[in-house]
Amino acid sequence: MSDFANLVSEARKLFDEQEYKEATKMYHTALDYAPNDKDRATIWAEICWTCYKEKSFQLAIEAAENVLEHDPDYKGEDDLYRLMGYSYFALENDEKAEEFLLKSLNIDQDSEKQMYVCYELGKLYFRNQRYLDAEKYFDKSDEYFKNNAHDYWISMLFFKGFSKYYLQKTSEAEQFFNQLIDISKDEPIAQSNGLYGLAFVYFDRKNYLDTINTCEKVTKLNPNFFDMESLGFLIAASFFYLGRYDVFEKYYEQITKSFEGGRYFEELSRLYAQIPKQNQGPKN
Repeated sequence: MSDFANLVSEARKLFDEQEYKEATKMYHTALDYAPNDKDRATIWAEICWTCYKEKSFQLAIEAAENVLEHDPDYKGEDDLYRLMGYSYFALENDEKAEEFLLKSLNIDQDSEKQMYVCYELGKLYFRNQRYLDAEKYFDKSDEYFKNNAHDYWISMLFFKGFSKYYLQKTSEAEQFFNQLIDISKDEPIAQSNGLYGLAFVYFDRKNYLDTINTCEKVTKLNPNFFDMESLGFLIAASFFYLGRYDVFEKYYEQITKSFEGGRYFEELSRLYAQIPKQNQGPKN
């Protein structure tokens, strides 16, 4: 076996052992022994994977570019574009992420691995408030994840629910959130995410008691919930609209201290200013 083959074999072994940094070093050494550009392209493709696994996303992108520089006819272009898209997404360069994920789908849109590209595109469009585009790509991959990847399907139901919510289709949003809850009976984290969505639906409908009860269920299921600020706002505002200004004030003081200058500060301050003076306590 040649030096090149030995180095590549050792690098792949390190990759399989999740020793990505060492694998990357070994692959770079192998480049010096590569007999031709096609072999160099293959090594750069594998470096792209190791850098991505290391979360060295800019290096992963550069490695992918090196593949095509050494072999313009490289047969795995869809994989390269996919990894470039994922890397740009991680770097929050959404314009480039969209470009390369769509390039990947233009080559192959039917294989199982490309369902994950649809999922990431859906997330990207959701992040950019392009909810109709997000729905399009979530719908393309929905059946696959429903049958093959439970965690992804749960995540997708969450995004689909909030897409409907932001499109002001609260009945459809409610259906997705309830579906998420129904399929995750033994998964408190997933259930809490579905209930979180329902709390927004109830608040939108001015069902303030249901909003409060649902928010409390979220924190009971998941005391370390990812968005305690929103839960606090929904509870506080619900008590305000129920006329329980005394309880609202307590939440107002707690939220404005815990999330100083937060997303809901202006709205909470506006509500506080509307409390009838005889009900208003001293403002700290």
